[in-house]
Amino acid sequence: MSPPTTDGPPAPTTSREEAWVAHAALIDAATAATDDDRPYRRSIESIERGAALDDEGIALLRDALVDYLGDAPVRDRAPARALLRRTDDAADPRSPHA
Repeated sequence: MSPPTTDGPPAPTTSREEAWVAHAALIDAATAATDDDRPYRRSIESIERGAALDDEGIALLRDALVDYLGDAPVRDRAPARALLRRTDDAADPRSPHA
């Protein structure tokens, strides 16, 4: 997945491996959503396009990664932790990336 060409915030993923993990975490979260999975679906579509996530998407991804890491396959743990660190930074209002 290539980075977006806009001046907006950067895409949260930097590799195909991280995009795969983000996608898997969001799919799991959407499946577990009991009320409305549309916000997850929007974020999933953004990841699939390699587009940047909005603030809501970053927060959803961060929460999805926290849940996903509990039972993540071994191969997904390192990229999920790296992605979680970046989503924490992006979601932190004091962060220069937020």
